Amino acid sequence: MSRYITNNTNRNQISLLPMSLDEMISEDNPVRVIDIFADNINFNEMGFKYANTKMTGRKPYSPADMLKLYLYGYFNGIRTSRKLETECKRNIELMWLLNELKPDYRTIADFRKDNITLVKDIFKHFSLLCNELGLHSKEIVAIDGSKFRANNARKKNLTKGKIAKMLAYFEQAAERYLELLEHSDDKDSNNTVTYSKEELQLKLANATQRIHDLTKLKQHVNENGEVSFTDKDARLMGVNNMGFEVSYNMQTAVEAKNHLIVAADITNSPADQGQLYEMATQAKQQLGVNDITVLADKGYYNGECLEKCEQDNIIAIVSKQNPPSSTGNADYTLDKFKYAPEKDCYICPQGEALCNVSSDDTKEKLYRSKACKTCLHKDQCTKNKRGRQNSTWRISRSDGSYG
Repeated sequence: MSRYITNNTNRNQISLLPMSLDEMISEDNPVRVIDIFADNINFNEMGFKYANTKMTGRKPYSPADMLKLYLYGYFNGIRTSRKLETECKRNIELMWLLNELKPDYRTIADFRKDNITLVKDIFKHFSLLCNELGLHSKEIVAIDGSKFRANNARKKNLTKGKIAKMLAYFEQAAERYLELLEHSDDKDSNNTVTYSKEELQLKLANATQRIHDLTKLKQHVNENGEVSFTDKDARLMGVNNMGFEVSYNMQTAVEAKNHLIVAADITNSPADQGQLYEMATQAKQQLGVNDITVLADKGYYNGECLEKCEQDNIIAIVSKQNPPSSTGNADYTLDKFKYAPEKDCYICPQGEALCNVSSDDTKEKLYRSKACKTCLHKDQCTKNKRGRQNSTWRISRSDGSYG
């Protein structure tokens, strides 16, 4: 005889007392926080569509209910409007949160589209609420970046290298079609390709048009580095799986007490360098403090940002970069080059001086040595044909110059 845990209730039986959804949602369930948060937002002041309803016409869904659905989807990784529509019909938490409302996917998508800029302000509202409740620590924040994949396929992203390869391919194709046209009436031709003259002319026209379009794009890419057709601001970036994706670089600052995000920003720069001061300033303003300590990894190590942080009462604790030499030889890493301030030069491991060769009005100081050309250890130190080159950032003066 089998013995299993069972429920003897009949699913077809009509209960005398209706089931209570509230009893099925635990007291510490995050949906209760979402419910309270959304109900305490003044949607009229923020300018949400349908915050004020008309006396006639079809009734709209409340912005509060739509925001609850949107936030629930965000916290649970449900991104698409169609999936959110499905969850409204089967998810007990959403049934409780929306009082069993079931908006269709078009309504959900339109809410995002009509209020996209306002939804961004919800984060600021939430951060202020956490601050009022004393959930933020105001002494230390940690800053880091994450790559978020954009809504843009890789084949819809063109770089200089891709355009060069595509141009070469279509130019070769155009030349091939021209050759075939020239011999299309030659009865003695050994060509095995059986295209009619009209088909060849059409293919040649298509290849020529493609070359024309790519040539125009080439100029745009040369000016901007790359172009994305669907998500125009997205850029090709290296991601954690050692591959490349068309993405955005999401910068976040997290406070130390409850690990809540206090500042966030999005950039299409693949590197974190240059973002430290901007994110630290945002966190400082959001927390309403005069000084703050920020933690970051070595990807943020940038002399200019560190100097700005020091001027703005921001204590920046950043892992120091110790990059290997381009040859991978540990004896010629950057820390092996000792700086001599009295001569403004670097002394290499072989005792040669790398002197400052940059002009006075540039932000970056470059150091090189003529001795690299005849140095017996050059291949161990650098792959640069001109020899080893070190660089540092200048300190900016109040008049805008550098020293």
